[in-house]
Amino acid sequence: MPRQNHTLPHQPYQPAKRCDQKRRYPTERQAKETADHQMLVNPSLELATYKCPECHGWHLTRQHHNER
Repeated sequence: MPRQNHTLPHQPYQPAKRCDQKRRYPTERQAKETADHQMLVNPSLELATYKCPECHGWHLTRQHHNER
C-alpha cells in the first residue's frame, strides 16, 4: 500500500515568547543606529545590539554605565 503524505496547514511565523515584547530590527545597522541615537538622548545609558537566535532579527540590550 503506498504511503500517504499529509501536509500540515501553513502556520504564520510567531516569534518566541522571550522576544515577542522586544522591538525587532531587520538589520544590525538599523539596530546600531537606534542604539546610537538613544545613547545621545540619554548619556547614562549604554546599549548594545545582538542577533536573536529565536526570531533571527536584531534587538537592543541595555546596560547602565554604573553596572560595569
